[in-house]
Amino acid sequence: MRGLVNLGPIVSGKEKGIFEKDPAQFVVMPANMVARRKKLIEKLTRIKETANKSPLNKIIDKGGDRFGIVTSGSAYNYVMDVVSENNLKVKILKLTFSYPFPEKLVLDFINSVNNILVVEEVEPVMENEVLAIIGKYNIRKKVYGKLDGTLPRIYEYTPDIVSAGMAKIIDKEFIKREKFSTELPLPLRPPVLCPGCPHRATSFALKKAIKKLKLKEEDIIYSSDIGCYALAIQAPYKMADYCISMGSSIGIGCGFAKATNQKVISFIGDSTFFHAGVPPLINAVHNKDNILVVILDDRITGMTGGQTNPGMPIDGMGNPAPEVSIEKIVRGVGAGLVKTIDPVDLKKTEEIFKEALEFEGVAVIITKHPCSMITDAENRKKGISIKYTINQEECSRCLICVKNFTCPAIYIEKDGSVNINPLLCDGCGVCAQVCPKKAIEVKK
Repeated sequence: MRGLVNLGPIVSGKEKGIFEKDPAQFVVMPANMVARRKKLIEKLTRIKETANKSPLNKIIDKGGDRFGIVTSGSAYNYVMDVVSENNLKVKILKLTFSYPFPEKLVLDFINSVNNILVVEEVEPVMENEVLAIIGKYNIRKKVYGKLDGTLPRIYEYTPDIVSAGMAKIIDKEFIKREKFSTELPLPLRPPVLCPGCPHRATSFALKKAIKKLKLKEEDIIYSSDIGCYALAIQAPYKMADYCISMGSSIGIGCGFAKATNQKVISFIGDSTFFHAGVPPLINAVHNKDNILVVILDDRITGMTGGQTNPGMPIDGMGNPAPEVSIEKIVRGVGAGLVKTIDPVDLKKTEEIFKEALEFEGVAVIITKHPCSMITDAENRKKGISIKYTINQEECSRCLICVKNFTCPAIYIEKDGSVNINPLLCDGCGVCAQVCPKKAIEVKK
């Protein structure tokens, strides 16, 4: 959602604070923690009373006591949509201050209605709390929610999902909401790497190197991590066999290197490497693992909005800051083979990957090229606009650019010809290197 926000007075904080020493509170030793645990329980008891009386928790009475709905967060919005559209006579308890759970408030609400529906996303946390209160006070009322199948335990909720759940327990004629319908068949649109993304070039070159060395896919474990590059899981690359958490591509990869004879290729982004990739890389070197680590340095935290990381010459506020070298860290750790390449140079990148795949030990390849969001912004500032096109007389329609490289800007026309959408083309020029007939050229 988005909306206008009216800012009130902005109060500037102190530039520097003072740390007041209190080892009994902040030094986590057993003797201290026994006392701290007692204080924590006392604090939670006081907070629970605050939660019971908090104005953040609201009751919306729509003029009926047949059903009471306990809800919170975004699910509250969906509940109100369905209730308002169908003019349902229900009571709604919106919990904003939900931990510690406001037992007295919820108990009073339960006693004011006949039955209860709990609408919450993800796990049935509040539903279990409501059931505990009902059991504790021996109340004979029905609780509907995820646990009895009224609402699904999966999916992000929508008004349609909430409506369908309510229809199971309220007279169906009250529920009139219909799903959005259209005669236009909407295609599936899975997320893909952007046009001009250097990670596509990295994946393409690595895939070619694997084929040139005649390595079998079943003999390779693609260990991916949290980042845009995990989108290489999709065809034709299929270069993500698991993706668990930040830094796990190297850590779990080390385990597979020990437990199998398969070649482990671990992918990790520059931001993720700084955040959680250095410790497992140290383990890989120390334990002499046979693993290829590909650090994809796109000079930005691309997936989550373009934040900086320590590998950039500016800090989070945009001020000049020391740039920490990934390559120096890797060399300092003691990796056996370390090379930095620009993945946009496909031929050189392929040769480097072939060398790394044949290396026994810890090999680290750093693919360094700016995210297309950076290059696009810089080109716009400079007034530069480079687009590529396909020379139809030279094109053999081998479809390597479409099926093997899979840039979203390249598409097949109804007549079978291949073209490049100028609105999507990033001008990176990698597709021109991919084409065996050299049919892709700069648009004049």
